[in-house]
Amino acid sequence: MIYKILRPIIFKLNPETAHNFAIGFLKFFPNLATIFIGNKKFSNLSQKLFGLDFTSPIGMAAGFDKNAEAIKALHQFGFAFIEVGTVTPKAQSGNDKPRMFRLTQDEAIINRLGFNNKGVDCFLKNIATCRKNLILGINIGKNKDSEDAISDYIFLMEKCYEHSSYLVLNISSPNTKNLRDLQNEDQLDLFLAAIISKKTELQKLHNKNIPIWLKIAPDLTFEEQEKIAATILKNKIDAIIISNTTIFRDDNLQSSYAAQVGGLSGKPLFEKSNQVLSNFYKLTEGKIPLIGVGGIASADDIYTKIKLGASLVQIYSAFIYQGFGVVEKMTEELSEMVEKDGFANVSEAVGIYSRA
Repeated sequence: MIYKILRPIIFKLNPETAHNFAIGFLKFFPNLATIFIGNKKFSNLSQKLFGLDFTSPIGMAAGFDKNAEAIKALHQFGFAFIEVGTVTPKAQSGNDKPRMFRLTQDEAIINRLGFNNKGVDCFLKNIATCRKNLILGINIGKNKDSEDAISDYIFLMEKCYEHSSYLVLNISSPNTKNLRDLQNEDQLDLFLAAIISKKTELQKLHNKNIPIWLKIAPDLTFEEQEKIAATILKNKIDAIIISNTTIFRDDNLQSSYAAQVGGLSGKPLFEKSNQVLSNFYKLTEGKIPLIGVGGIASADDIYTKIKLGASLVQIYSAFIYQGFGVVEKMTEELSEMVEKDGFANVSEAVGIYSRA
């Protein structure tokens, strides 16, 4: 209710300004959620994956908290896991402004931020101040001016490995030149082989097995999806996030910002990301946990992604459009849906649509 009152005021601000204000507010008032959020836990939503205990399938997607400044506050809003970043080795300002657009009529966002962040050293200092008993993913990417992408990812693995619950290889943002080329079959195989070799080394060094997740684009042909799935299985990547933002524009978009260059997220991405999600569940034969992202606006949307093959989901745009209570609402409603369908646990619903 409070957010419904504040939203018209917030939405009068430039989207990036509003976003930075929100991060600053959450950073300096990290206990705000305890006033409004009950944070009930539902046993039928809990799962153990990668040796980690997820209290629900709902996490915060990367991109919201790029510099790991609001982790404590986000955790208290009910997210079962939080992904921070994308972080790059060196600080970089990103692409020219304006570079973020709110498509209000479409409940969507277009951004061409370009991995703007304060760099990994500042990032890790922020992480050092947060609680350790939460599931924290670190999303890593290459610097814009880097000529050796693999070296950037290896460097970040060395820096971030022991500080994360899982690491995400972001090679699918459309806003860094040539980044998506890493999804090409030959490049991907070489890239993932180097990553897994480094993981083996770090696992021995730290006596700790940190899962490696790969985040892919939704704009892949089915043939490209087949090749990526085979390469992921070959290199034994632990999980796949499906998907990043899209460069595709649907003719049904109503906002005047629809033609802006950048990655589109929010409701218009839902069906497109769902198709890729279902494809990958089939292509990997359900052998790899999938994380469903893109266009989630309700508990029903979450349940759809789970039934298509997602073990976990992440939201971002819904948090912007619906406010800080959205996670609590979605969690409670999802629990009711699982119970209504006669499942003892949400994991029993994973992939039932894609297996049909």
